[in-house]
Amino acid sequence: MRGTLTATGILLVVLLGYAASCIVRPFRDCWLCDGKGHHRSKRKRKLSRPCGWCDRTGKRLRFGRRAWNKAREKYRAA
Repeated sequence: MRGTLTATGILLVVLLGYAASCIVRPFRDCWLCDGKGHHRSKRKRKLSRPCGWCDRTGKRLRFGRRAWNKAREKYRAA
């Protein structure tokens, strides 16, 4: 019983920490272009084409923030 409460407490602290970090920093660097907004050419050392994942911004909305926005959207629609 005591181990279950400890594990639940640790999980709750981790989830609340992640939620707080999603509120403070909702965007992260794009994983495909490393936050630059363009893909690098493998043969040449110049920018080759814009990144389609982040729409050339270099930033993407984090998963937790996307989930929060969807939940808030469904709550407002109801």
